[in-house]
Formats: sequence, structure tokens, C-alpha cells
Amino acid sequence: MRREEDRGEEWEAEDIDYVFKIVVIGDSAVGKTQLLGRFTKDEFFLDSKSTIGVEFQTRTLVLNRKR
Repeated sequence: MRREEDRGEEWEAEDIDYVFKIVVIGDSAVGKTQLLGRFTKDEFFLDSKSTIGVEFQTRTLVLNRKR
């Protein structure tokens, strides 16, 4: 069993209540990767390179004690 730590609390990997998978599709050079980076890591880079292929990132949110 794998444990994850989220803001000082320990969670079991099986304790996740909901999983949402989102696909972002659009024209090149419009900021899809920057949008993903801002949401998952709170980062934004003006000088980023074009993404070739596919990019995956994850973020775990706790809302009303649900993950």
C-alpha cells in the first residue's frame, strides 16, 4: 500500500474519492502546457519551448474532506 502526503496529512492511495481526467486540445502556441503547469504546479514560464507529443501532470485536491 502506497502512502501519499498532502499538506501534513497522510492519505492511503485507495482513499481517493473522485478521479477526473481532462484533455486539453487546441492550436499550437496558445498556452495549453502553460495552463496545465499553472494549475498543477503554480508555475508559468514565458520562455517555454513547444511541447512535442503529449504531456501528463497530476494534482490532488482536498475539498470538504474528499480527495
